[in-house]
Amino acid sequence: MMPSQSIWMIRSSLLYLLLSVSVGTLILIHKVIAVHPFIWALLPAHYEMAIWGWVVQLAMGTAYWMFPKKLSEPRRGPGWAGWLVFGFYNFGLMLLVITTLFQTHFFVSIASRGLILSSILIFAILMWQRIVTYRHHH
Repeated sequence: MMPSQSIWMIRSSLLYLLLSVSVGTLILIHKVIAVHPFIWALLPAHYEMAIWGWVVQLAMGTAYWMFPKKLSEPRRGPGWAGWLVFGFYNFGLMLLVITTLFQTHFFVSIASRGLILSSILIFAILMWQRIVTYRHHH
């Protein structure tokens, strides 16, 4: 059964795919028909949503679900840690998109990337514990 954390990571990644494609479409339309000069300011946010929002989050959600499970309980690690990954990652990503759109304070930009980095580190720790060999297990 797919864990709730994976479901929400994958759903969020699909939402970011939709947002990224929509913004990308608007940018492409602007290349043909000048809509508004602000449209070019959307390009960095488009990149962040496509790479971090869609690709990386889809990979993390899938890996959290599909990686081999530990032989002991909890089999995917503590559930709260999976939710922490989801929360830190998505809150950090929302802040990152906002900072790229509105050129907010440098501190907010650093905090957003710090949240994303923290979530990736927690995710790596969760996955590291699940990299096991079953060869010598009795």
